[in-house]
Amino acid sequence: MDKWLSHPNAVRLISLALGILLWAVVHFNPDSTPNNVASLIETRTFTDVKVQVRGLDDQSYVLKSMDPAKVKLIVRGTPSDLLAARADGGYIVEADLSTVKAGTHTITLRTDLPRSIQTIQVEPSTVTVVLEELQTKEFEVQVTTTGTPKEGYKAGAPVLRPTNRAHVTLPASEMDRVDHVGGSISIDGADKTLKDKSVKLVAYDGSGQEIPGAEVDPAVLEVEVPITNPFKQVPIQLKLIGQLPAGLSVANLTPSAEQATIYGPQTELDKIDFIEADLNLSEVTKSGKMDIALSKPDAVTEVSPAAITVDVQVVLTQTRTIQGLPITVKGLGNGLKMQITNPAGGQADITFKGAPAVLDKLQPGDVSVEADLSGRGPGTYTIPLNVNSPRFVDQSGGNTSIEVEITNVATEPTPTPGLPKTDEPASGSGIEPDGSEPSGTEAEGTGGTGGSAGGSPTPSPTMAPTPTPTSTSTPSSLPTSSDGA
Repeated sequence: MDKWLSHPNAVRLISLALGILLWAVVHFNPDSTPNNVASLIETRTFTDVKVQVRGLDDQSYVLKSMDPAKVKLIVRGTPSDLLAARADGGYIVEADLSTVKAGTHTITLRTDLPRSIQTIQVEPSTVTVVLEELQTKEFEVQVTTTGTPKEGYKAGAPVLRPTNRAHVTLPASEMDRVDHVGGSISIDGADKTLKDKSVKLVAYDGSGQEIPGAEVDPAVLEVEVPITNPFKQVPIQLKLIGQLPAGLSVANLTPSAEQATIYGPQTELDKIDFIEADLNLSEVTKSGKMDIALSKPDAVTEVSPAAITVDVQVVLTQTRTIQGLPITVKGLGNGLKMQITNPAGGQADITFKGAPAVLDKLQPGDVSVEADLSGRGPGTYTIPLNVNSPRFVDQSGGNTSIEVEITNVATEPTPTPGLPKTDEPASGSGIEPDGSEPSGTEAEGTGGTGGSAGGSPTPSPTMAPTPTPTSTSTPSSLPTSSDGA
């Protein structure tokens, strides 16, 4: 007996018998008959399995609705397999939309379960889906700024890169809701240009509300917001300084720009009406272009452009004399009268120099000749003449002054019998027959306090002689060629 028990085959047989006995004890069902054991297969029911969508062309269609969204699923398998499948999310019920187009469709559901699990029932077995075609439309992007820059600075219009347009994709029935595509960027407290800032783009409706589900492409753009000092555009005024070389005159000046942009505090900009550019005529020897820097007031931080180019055209000078120009007298004191004693007739003959083409267009009405009597009382005076002429035309000869006699109106001598009364002047006396003020040779002060001691001069009305001016042209000693020097 001991020999048999020690045999290897005997040990194996005993082990097998014990294993079968233990298995039977574990699987024994006290409610069944002694000949049955518990079943190894179970059935499970899941009532809220979500239906998943497969095969939808989401570039062309959108799923508007699916009914029902969850179904009941009955499956069968071993307890261990059923448990493992639930843990791994292996209970999949799906609707295949790969072959359907826009519209309403009924789709048969199918399951995707592990091989060890059998589908018993899907309830309901179909779902109703509604697909709508997607539409894409292009819009111009509108980026707005929020906040305010640092005091004294201004924000310019945002600049978008690489484009200022975007495409919006939505179901066709919702595309009309889109009013614009935009984004916003904060400039609060900024004192320099904001560069390389990213802005997320959103589709908005007419009331400024974001439209859910709208797909914007590109979704993000780079934006630059210029932040500058306040600026103002003002005209450029050429200021001529110095003198041209003898024998030359300016025929024309053409600047490359007529306006400049100035930057600085707004209060200072409001005080500036123009910017000057000094053209030194003494440096001009022939026609050509000159670069001139623009003047920059102390309160201005920047002038753009900083310089301009001026095309200067010069020609040989000619002269022209205009005779009989009326002399305007101003500043005669109240209670005084005056008479021009030289030149006779109270008219001036002025010789002008300039470019031939400019002189040819010069008319007597383009010139004014003035004499200022401010602060002068009774007496005889030599008064310099102030001749105002058009640009590029200068006085080169003729009358440069006049002689006047100023008297008090109250001290006129009593008229001698046989001579004209003072209120009935004779011809050549300087008083018009109708009793009006003198015409060019004599005038009476009607305003101001000038002329008497301590008085302040006040301009009187213009006095003009009646003779018609005449003009003569006289070439200069230089050649009259129209070419530049």
